[in-house]
Amino acid sequence: MVAPLAASTGTATFGQIAIVTGLVGLVYLSLAVLLWRERTGRITLVGRIADTVGRLDGVPRWAALTPYLHAVSLLACAFGVWWDIAVHIGRGRDTGPFGTPAHYPIFFGILGVIIAGVLPIALARKPLPARTIRLTKGWRIPCSSALVVLCGTFALVGFPMDDVWHRLFGEDVTLWGPTHLLMIGGVVLSIFARLLAAAEVEQLVGINLRRRFQEIVAVGALLIAWDLFSTEFNYGVPQFPLILQPILIVFGAAMAFTIVRSRRGPGSAFGALAVYLVIRGAIAWTVDQPLDGLLGHFPLLIVEAVIVEAVALALGNKNRFRLGVVAGALIGTVGVVAEYAWSQVWMPVRWPSSMLPPALGFGVVVGVGAGLVGAWLATRYAEVAGESRAMSIRHTRAIAVRRTHQLGAAGLIAVLGVVFFCVPRSAEPGVMATISLERVATGSEPTAYVTVKLQPTDAADDARWFEALAWQGGGLVLHPLEKVADGTYRSTGPVPMYGKWKSMVRLHQGQRDMVAAWVYAPADPAIEEPAVQVSDGQTVEFISEQQVLRREERTDVPRWMWNGGYAAVAVVGLLEVLAIAWLVGRGARGGRLRAEHLLAENRDRVTDELGNR
Repeated sequence: MVAPLAASTGTATFGQIAIVTGLVGLVYLSLAVLLWRERTGRITLVGRIADTVGRLDGVPRWAALTPYLHAVSLLACAFGVWWDIAVHIGRGRDTGPFGTPAHYPIFFGILGVIIAGVLPIALARKPLPARTIRLTKGWRIPCSSALVVLCGTFALVGFPMDDVWHRLFGEDVTLWGPTHLLMIGGVVLSIFARLLAAAEVEQLVGINLRRRFQEIVAVGALLIAWDLFSTEFNYGVPQFPLILQPILIVFGAAMAFTIVRSRRGPGSAFGALAVYLVIRGAIAWTVDQPLDGLLGHFPLLIVEAVIVEAVALALGNKNRFRLGVVAGALIGTVGVVAEYAWSQVWMPVRWPSSMLPPALGFGVVVGVGAGLVGAWLATRYAEVAGESRAMSIRHTRAIAVRRTHQLGAAGLIAVLGVVFFCVPRSAEPGVMATISLERVATGSEPTAYVTVKLQPTDAADDARWFEALAWQGGGLVLHPLEKVADGTYRSTGPVPMYGKWKSMVRLHQGQRDMVAAWVYAPADPAIEEPAVQVSDGQTVEFISEQQVLRREERTDVPRWMWNGGYAAVAVVGLLEVLAIAWLVGRGARGGRLRAEHLLAENRDRVTDELGNR
């Protein structure tokens, strides 16, 4: 049996567990009371507010509050995640689930997502979409509300699971830990439910300028939330192969821009882009300046938005799948080149030119696949909404619908295949280095330029990155290593070698080989790790980068337990994707049946009118 770690390594104290349990219990009790009062016909304050907002917005009461609450909750989660990662990079591990203030907006944001899903369930009354989910006799709920609750619940489960994970494996200081992905993934995927809810409302009351704007904002939120997966790259401390950064950019941009341009016509991609740039920039500035954190960089996505708008203008918006394929292929090539140029200007880790060929190759596959996924979602949302173009006989025939399902599935499989192929890391042994230290500051806070003489001398040729990095000592110091002689490299700036700083040399070779060598690290009694201090002229061996960056991780845990954790997250992610496909598809089937019914009624009315003449 694996013994739990001490609380000082990031696990929750009893007091923290009690507070979290009490808060969640209070929220769920309040929601239960609301559900009971609403379903028994009693007047509630929430119901009154929903009636008022619904009357002002011209939407059913069940759809009145969710857009606003969901937007605020997403903003809180995104802000909290970027703040939290900046804290971990700058200061190291925390003392539990609420050991840093950044965890509070994440926690309450996730609760807000769940509430945003429960409210339509409690307030559900006619008119309702054509296809709903039956809970009891006389109680039907929109498909979108069930999807929001499902995604939010998976995200919330990530909080206690995160504490369990740290007790078993130590504190894995990475965004892509299983429980972290569980929380972030649930919040991100809930945005697809928000877009489904917008289509359900459109089915009932049509579209107007305000609801069109809300949908564009939702796609902008999708772009913002999608960038969460790239946060380690954006801060300059990626722990997975660099090739994944352009892949993630292409995936999010091709999918999101295809959805919004297919649904909302000319200029909508620029609208979503503006939402992304303004809010993403505001969060980056807030974390960096008032909160004294770190500056989180981000991709521009301007060229990608221009591509989608231009392709739609040239080819038309009639065939969504053609738009997704052509625009996705161009985003995977032209867009990747544009982001490559942007990385040279502003990204903390510049993309090397040697990475362009594989980035373009993977980019085309991912772009086309993501474009197909975006086109599938846009088509289904249009069917839910009752869009006349989506409801033509040609598009509603079973064979045509089945073909769109096949295209969407093929696109998703292609994207996920590339991602899973590129995620694994390796750490080939055999790279040695003689490290020389050129002292800049001495005394109690010494710093030094780092010169590295490699063996073999070509070990860093065409490296994805080769840099001196120091973190968790009160900030982040990142200096590329410049070649000064054959096999010899020198940091462009000094690194700290005192206090809580952890300084190292990182080398990313080829597609996935990632190794590092210590320069300095303090003793850490909580995890029984001794101090590390490389002396001038010492020869060291590069080891797996994970052993250096994730010093707190336990090494006495069987590998199958690690694999089991990631497998569990993969299963949860698959369940969420299947839930999106099923509930969006269910809503679309209802939209098609409603359209056929309306068409039949119209046909009968015309027949009667002709017969009466």
